Amino acid sequence: MAAEKFFRASGEVWSAAGAILTVKRAFANIAAATTDGAIVAAVASKKIRVLYLREQCGAVATTIVYNSKPAGAGTAISSTHLNQANEKTIEESDHGLFETVSGEGLSATTGAGATTSVDVLYIET
Repeated sequence: MAAEKFFRASGEVWSAAGAILTVKRAFANIAAATTDGAIVAAVASKKIRVLYLREQCGAVATTIVYNSKPAGAGTAISSTHLNQANEKTIEESDHGLFETVSGEGLSATTGAGATTSVDVLYIET
């Protein structure tokens, strides 16, 4: 099966199948050494697909991993991102950087170091 394609325009995304999806925004400031810090709450029967991601940590370098979070501990859905002290990282993809399991929220686990600020643009699929 071919990868699903999306087309962006003014706050909406159209799938190749013609579905119009609203791009939503969320942010979180996740303290150092946090396990499963909430970013986006679960939506019944929907996956959260992250299209854009901005990260910035404080004065001490740290790591962050994004999780698909059910009621218990989360499961990693991204590689480990290495954030340098006081530097901003931006990633984006029209096809999505990663997505949660259907019906699960998006969270993150941070390493020892500084608080990490996270901003995401996402769609529910």
